[in-house]
Amino acid sequence: MKVYILSDMEGASYVVRRGQTTLGSKEYDEACLLLTRDANAAVEGALDGGATEMVVNDLHGARGGFNLVPEELHECAKYVTGPKNM
Repeated sequence: MKVYILSDMEGASYVVRRGQTTLGSKEYDEACLLLTRDANAAVEGALDGGATEMVVNDLHGARGGFNLVPEELHECAKYVTGPKNM
């Protein structure tokens, strides 16, 4: 089973203030870590549910799709990062 996960910083666990989602704010880096942990939890849940392939798409625009913390990414998933043409 393949699972496609869309991530955005608004709505991530404990991301509750606008400043957390704004590049350059003192809270932004922590919010990126929280987003990454949520994405990892979704990957773990997909694995537990029998998924064999997971793709996580970072859709938050503050850093142009580079909001997930690379060294924290789950090793079982593939990631789509960078600017998107929508």
